[in-house]
Amino acid sequence: MKKQILITIGILILLNSCKQNESKKTEVKTTVESIKVTPENPVVSDSFLVNDSLVFVLASKLEKVALNKKFVVLKKPIKNRHVENLIDTIVTRTFENTKLESYKVPNEEWIYKAIIENSDFELNDFIKVGTKKYVVEKSLAIRIHTDILKIGNIEQTNVFILKFESGNLKIIEFDGYLD
Repeated sequence: MKKQILITIGILILLNSCKQNESKKTEVKTTVESIKVTPENPVVSDSFLVNDSLVFVLASKLEKVALNKKFVVLKKPIKNRHVENLIDTIVTRTFENTKLESYKVPNEEWIYKAIIENSDFELNDFIKVGTKKYVVEKSLAIRIHTDILKIGNIEQTNVFILKFESGNLKIIEFDGYLD
C-alpha cells in the first residue's frame, strides 16, 4: 500500500511540474506577440532600428536632395526587365564624395542607392554628415552601441546606414529595394 501511495504521489508531482512548464511557455509566447512596433516604441536590435515612418520621411528627403543643382548627372540607358522593347535609364548623381543612383522610367524615378559624405545634404535636422552621435541618439530616443546604425522599414526593403567615426556621423548610406 505504501508503495502505491508513493508512486501516486510521484506521478502527481511529475504532472504538476509539467503543467508549470507549459504555463511558462504560454506566458513567453503571449509576451512576444504583444510587442507592437510604433513610432513611440521603436525596435532596436544591436544596430538596427525598425521605424517605417522615419524611413519614409528620410526617403522623401533623399528624393529632394537628388534635385540639388550641385550634382553632376550621368544617364545610362538600360533595357527594361519586364517589357522587352522599353528602355529605362540609370541616373547617377555625384558631387564630391556623395553619389546617388536612381532608376528612371518615363513617368517616375526611384533612388535605390546613395552614399552621402558631404554635410551639404541633410536628411533632417539631426541626420546629416557631421552631426554628433549623442545628438542622433537623443533625436531618435535610443542608445547606439556601435559605430553603425541601420534604420529600416519592417520589411527591410529600404535601409539607411549611419556610420559614425570619432563620435560624429561620417557617412550616410541608403540601400533601397528595386524590382
